[in-house]
Amino acid sequence: MAQDITVEAVRLALGLQQLRAEVASSNIARANTPDHQVMRVDMGNAMALLRQGAAPASGPGVFASLSAASAQEIAPVVADTSLAASQPDTQVAEVVAASLDYQALSESLSRHFGLMRLALSGRSGA
Repeated sequence: MAQDITVEAVRLALGLQQLRAEVASSNIARANTPDHQVMRVDMGNAMALLRQGAAPASGPGVFASLSAASAQEIAPVVADTSLAASQPDTQVAEVVAASLDYQALSESLSRHFGLMRLALSGRSGA
């Protein structure tokens, strides 16, 4: 089967957005709990891997890294000590942003599959 780095990159990005929404939701749910520590997803390693995949000269090693990666492995959940992060409105905004990013990624993946179907069949299939 041909390697499709786009599908693997979008799969990983969808997982990252899901994790981001889950962490923010957990922060909202525990906001009134004593000694609650606000958490966030550290996307540094994940973004570096996705940038590598987007590079024009990305090779099979990058594809293998993307294929093997899961959001939980490359984007650790860490404590966020900033004052803004402890505000519920900030966490709600984080959930909304993750949702919008997830929707945009889903739409791009749908279009990608539509183009693949068109390339294989020679017609739109509608």
